[in-house]
Amino acid sequence: MASRQKSAAGIPADNGAVLAALRTGPFEVALRTAIEARGLPLERLRSHLATNGLRIAVTTLSYWQRGLRRPERPASLEVVTALESILGLPAHSLTVLLGPPRPRGAAVRAPGGQHPYPYPEMMRTPGDLTGLLAELNSPAAGKLQVVTEHTTATIGPRRELALVSSMVAVRARQDGVDRALLIYDCDEGTDESAVEVLAGDSCRLGRVRRDRLARVVLAELLFDRSLHRCETQVFSFEIRPHSEVPCHRHITAFRLPADQYVLRVRFDPVELPVHCQWFTARDSEGPDDSTVDLTLDSHHLAHVVATGIGPGVAGMRWSWV
Repeated sequence: MASRQKSAAGIPADNGAVLAALRTGPFEVALRTAIEARGLPLERLRSHLATNGLRIAVTTLSYWQRGLRRPERPASLEVVTALESILGLPAHSLTVLLGPPRPRGAAVRAPGGQHPYPYPEMMRTPGDLTGLLAELNSPAAGKLQVVTEHTTATIGPRRELALVSSMVAVRARQDGVDRALLIYDCDEGTDESAVEVLAGDSCRLGRVRRDRLARVVLAELLFDRSLHRCETQVFSFEIRPHSEVPCHRHITAFRLPADQYVLRVRFDPVELPVHCQWFTARDSEGPDDSTVDLTLDSHHLAHVVATGIGPGVAGMRWSWV
């Protein structure tokens, strides 16, 4: 069987679409075209990157090829360089299509960690999370500090996120706080209109906002009364995504340092992952600040107990290959 002639970089010489996209850009079109030409699913790309010691979420790769996010941080640019090699592209052919990085707000670098980090700086959603927060205008923003959070995420037999169940203890940073704000960042492909938020103990559901482009659900959890400064409140809630989209990680964003975070992920016995890892990061796009490999117990659970967590994001990722 005759093999097709390839360029020195590994691109089939007759693949004009890839060559044209690399010449003209933009970055997302070139990346998407190269991925389609190689026929590699994003999960397989993520696996190749992990083999090279580079950790990145499948959702981030999807954002990049759709133009919803751009790689800017040094760790992200390292991933782009690795993608050039994995996809058989000339060196720097993708990175040259990236413009200069966007300036980032000084609030992200707040000294001492006592000033709340803005949610949009931590949760890199593809839409306008800032506008959604302004529309909701929740008085809880930055006025509650997490004392402890216990969360269990249940992964179903189709690798989907079936349920998130949380119990949270918070402390008021000033008088008059009477609610908490829940922000749920849906997995790509999840219908945000189908996501169900259920208030549990010691709270009730308030206003709910959904956005298809940002792919988020915002919900207020109202307390029975207003808290005084330093007073605590313990409440619980559940999230039911009603989605069959495979889930590869669960993260929580902490605007202020939290005393304790307990995360458990329960897997269906018919679909057990081959690798689980705890990680912390400045934001949902990375890079990781720390990672710890985890082992499932006999009940198909992986767990971590973290203290002094945040500000930033923390969570667990896993893979089946």
